[in-house]
Amino acid sequence: MRILDKYLLREYAWPLLYCFDVFAMLMIVIDLFGTLDEFIQNHARIGTVVHYYLILFPEMFVIIMPMALLLGLLFCLANLSKYNELVAMRVNGISLMRLAVPLLAIGAAATIAVFIVNELFVPHAHEKADALRASIKGRGQPDVLENFFFANTIDRRDWYARRFNTRRSEMETVEVHGRKDNGNPDFDVYAERARWIDRQWHFFNADVYDHQAMPPVAHAAETNFPAFKESPGRLAVEGKNPDDLTTGELRRYIRTQRVANHRIGLAKYEVRLQARYSFPLTCLIVVLMGIPLGMRVSRSGPLLGVGTALTLVVVFYFLNNITLALGDGGRIPPVVAAWTTNAIFACVGSVLLYRAR
Repeated sequence: MRILDKYLLREYAWPLLYCFDVFAMLMIVIDLFGTLDEFIQNHARIGTVVHYYLILFPEMFVIIMPMALLLGLLFCLANLSKYNELVAMRVNGISLMRLAVPLLAIGAAATIAVFIVNELFVPHAHEKADALRASIKGRGQPDVLENFFFANTIDRRDWYARRFNTRRSEMETVEVHGRKDNGNPDFDVYAERARWIDRQWHFFNADVYDHQAMPPVAHAAETNFPAFKESPGRLAVEGKNPDDLTTGELRRYIRTQRVANHRIGLAKYEVRLQARYSFPLTCLIVVLMGIPLGMRVSRSGPLLGVGTALTLVVVFYFLNNITLALGDGGRIPPVVAAWTTNAIFACVGSVLLYRAR
């Protein structure tokens, strides 16, 4: 590695670290506004609060990294320009493309890091954080989903359980509501608990409301419904938000639904799968855009760089949220929904870099 590369990497690393720390502190403070009362009322220890934010840190890392990369890069280039170091490098025959190599290398490394963190740690972060908050209140257990809800749009059944122990395949305070094709109620099941036994759900101390029978209500100490094919594994996966699934779980779910020709609601999962690959590349794209922009705003001081970075971040997330929402609704293909914003910013950054050389 040449001395120039080491110097540029060092000059970029410190602003990047500072910007990341600032954004992380802001996110923690904002989150504390909504959770501080809960921590105080339940006498949570400092170590527990720190543990809670360590669980949420991977998600913060994924969200913060593109913003920190862009703002840190603009500060870096502004600082180099302040002492005419960029001019000296260009006068000595070093092209802008050559200067961009170590900076783009940081963007590429950040892309890989964000993808790994987003795949390994982020999907289950909310579950772990919710379980920890429940334990602070004195009612949390491992592998237990509180206030579980799952809507089976294919078979027109809605599941609700006050507690769902995914490891023991057991539910407490269970409700299952069935609907006809026209949306009218078909049946309702209210049970004290339910358990998965011999590949069937068994309901205990249950009241069954059959809207077609007379009398409509029947009580059973134990009953089962062979038509209920929702296994605990399926409920645990499909009952989650698509953002809480890994890429492997998303691919398996999408493949299963396609084989069964179940397309209702599938677009949201397909969009999230594409977004798992497109969003990490944002780190490389913001560096690609930041290099030519940093060359321009460096002459006007760091304040213009801050404003430029914040504006670009707002525009990026605004466009990205719009395209993802259109994809979730099936208005545009999942690939287009997940990659459009990246494609636009990558093209703009490439044109700016080409013209700036």
